Amino acid sequence: MRSLVRLAWFALLFASVAASAQTVPQPQRPFSQLAELWGRQLDRIATRTEQADLLPVEIDSLREQTTDVRTAAMAAAAFARSDLADTKKLLAPLELKPGADAPPETDAVKADRERLTEQATIAESRVKQSEVVIARADQLLERLTKLRGELVLRTLLRRDPSPLSPGVWQKIGPQFVASVKTLTGAMASWSQEGFLTLGAGSPELVPLGLWAALTIILWWVGRALRRRFGRGGTHIDARRDQTIVSAIDGLGLVLVPILAVWLIGKLLLASNPPSPIDALIPEAVGRLILLLLVFGMTAAALSPERPEWRVLPFSDDSAHYLSRALRRLYSVSLPLEFAYLALSRGEGHDAVAAVGAVVLTAVVALLSLPTLSNRAWQADRPEGSELPPMIGGTWWAVARLLLVVAVFSSIACSLVGYATLGAHLHTAISTTCLLIAIAFLLHKLVADLLDAAAAPDTPSGTFVRSAFGLAPDSTLRGQYLVLLVFDAALVLLLGIAIPGAWNVDTDAMIDGLGQLVRGVKVGGVTISLGNVGMAIVAFFVCMLLARLIRSVVRDRVMPTVEAPLPLRQSIDAGLNYAGVMIAILVSIGALGVDFTNLAIVLGALSVGIGLGLQNIANNVISGVILLVERPIKAGDWVTVNGHEGFVRRINIRATEIETFQRTHVIVPNSLFLQNPVVNRTYSDTSSRIEIKLTVPVGSDVDAMEAILREAALGHARVLRIPAPIVRFVKVGSDGLEFELFVFVARLEDRLIVTNDLNRAILAKLIEQKILNPGAVPEIRLRGLDKVNFSLHADPSPETKETSNDRPGDDPASA
Repeated sequence: MRSLVRLAWFALLFASVAASAQTVPQPQRPFSQLAELWGRQLDRIATRTEQADLLPVEIDSLREQTTDVRTAAMAAAAFARSDLADTKKLLAPLELKPGADAPPETDAVKADRERLTEQATIAESRVKQSEVVIARADQLLERLTKLRGELVLRTLLRRDPSPLSPGVWQKIGPQFVASVKTLTGAMASWSQEGFLTLGAGSPELVPLGLWAALTIILWWVGRALRRRFGRGGTHIDARRDQTIVSAIDGLGLVLVPILAVWLIGKLLLASNPPSPIDALIPEAVGRLILLLLVFGMTAAALSPERPEWRVLPFSDDSAHYLSRALRRLYSVSLPLEFAYLALSRGEGHDAVAAVGAVVLTAVVALLSLPTLSNRAWQADRPEGSELPPMIGGTWWAVARLLLVVAVFSSIACSLVGYATLGAHLHTAISTTCLLIAIAFLLHKLVADLLDAAAAPDTPSGTFVRSAFGLAPDSTLRGQYLVLLVFDAALVLLLGIAIPGAWNVDTDAMIDGLGQLVRGVKVGGVTISLGNVGMAIVAFFVCMLLARLIRSVVRDRVMPTVEAPLPLRQSIDAGLNYAGVMIAILVSIGALGVDFTNLAIVLGALSVGIGLGLQNIANNVISGVILLVERPIKAGDWVTVNGHEGFVRRINIRATEIETFQRTHVIVPNSLFLQNPVVNRTYSDTSSRIEIKLTVPVGSDVDAMEAILREAALGHARVLRIPAPIVRFVKVGSDGLEFELFVFVARLEDRLIVTNDLNRAILAKLIEQKILNPGAVPEIRLRGLDKVNFSLHADPSPETKETSNDRPGDDPASA
């Protein structure tokens, strides 16, 4: 524990020193100088945009400079507006008051008024100058964005000489030699003079030294974590912590090398390398980091040598095959791609670029085929498993086929002369696949971390359960909401990173997202994601408070008040409606909507409703009441306006009912409030079955009651509470009439139980010789004409019964 505390102190110390080393206070300039400086910067950027030799990287730099100017101008405008508002507040009491009774003005008041008026004029002038700068910056940003898109498209679709033409092979030798001479000359010049610029007092050495110290500390921490929580550690659960342990091993394997490569790249750039070395160093550093990431990901996710720690469900053969194929692909393609960039950079190297693109795309295509083959994606399926034999199933198989087509199309593009497009295709495809793989592994890692944190035997899981008063072995669900938020952020990052891999203008996308977050002003209302989120949060908080108040009043206050049940129900419904209305009003206020404008809109809406929208408004309001009051809900068995069936969906205007013939009836919501509705499953799914029968006059009444009661109690789906009821109704002209009432737990069991009871009763009557099947026609001729079995079910559990129908009041049951 002490070592962790010391490590935290060291990290804070290094962070503070780095911040102090990199943060240099800038002297403030007068506004006139700032405005002149902004104008010169914008003029220089506008002049550079008119030149023809712009590169996409330079356009990005110019756009960043323009954004900085715009941000500074916006800050100055905001400060000037605040100063102007304060000055006007001070100036208002000093204004001359008309009328003869006004007191004479002193010289001091006049001097203050003139000074404040001049100050207000200066502040207003600053606001206008800042707005002019902001408008110019906006125009330049729009122009730069459009220019970058055109330049990227023109560069990708530029057609160079085809490598199949003889002229290319005649020029490739001199161009290759010239490229090599340029690179060797730059390297020689840099090796002699470059590192001399890094003297002892160089400002770049301080942060680089801090990063070096941080790299050493991370190496020490990573080694300790791998020993304690790695795959050979003792503080792990192999079943639950598989992904976490693999991530610690994989990240600990490549984190320090990645930081070392990045640190070396920064050190090399700090030595002011000549062109084209200055542009090639970031390319080399990026490709080395990608290569290290691939090695770490294959070691963590595929784990070819230790199958018990494999994160993804690959078979042993596929894990070995795919791991070797991916490492071979990136180990060869990344250096080859770097060599292509180094030799084809600059003007006059079209032959090198054409031939190099063909070589690069052909090598990458051949090395990509093993990674996309079926052998590399076989799943580890246990015996009898129904999982697909291939990882990803059919969709990933189709995607792999499309990737093969895209990879080979890059060769075709290079052969016909589109060298830049061919090289860009395979780079974008490989980067996209790598980004998706990283996102998938991050999702799985965070999911396992949350599951481990919510487990009952972890300190975090125990704390959460004790804090919320839950049982020690209860299941937590909150981690899924956190995972959903993380996945949304991950998808958002992928939505920016993947277009960036395809050289799409991500800055414009980020600006659009920023504008969406900041909001769009419509009239006097600013609609933004922040306001919408606050409105949603406010609505749900108000609804929770309203539900809490409603439950307290219903469960604690109302039982202590001697009030009739209808009054209690009315109060409960009123609290519900009031809570909903307050929540809606609070959420509208959180959106920033002026209630005066809202009243005007509602007034215009009421005129429209009065002119011709009565039925629609009636159905919509009825739908809101149905959704809030919930007299019916999805899955209920209802009868309304002659239609009977199950409620499948309650929409805002109409409700969908599925009948027993599997037809769908769309019923307007107003019919549920204007007509009586039979809801057979409103508060209970149980139902009563009535069976009536008539036997000959000479039958034994006690035997008949015993037969009916025995048949009812012998069925497994008949409820014992309430108990079955047997009633001897009367002596009729056709015989003795009896009734049997039984209750079933589910409404759907009525037909099955009725059929079973009819069969059981008939068998008992024949067995007791109360009925003779062969003599039934003769009995019918003598007037004892039938044994009547009929079904009459209660329409609803809420239907009011007579006192004799209730189990407790029935004489037979007594």
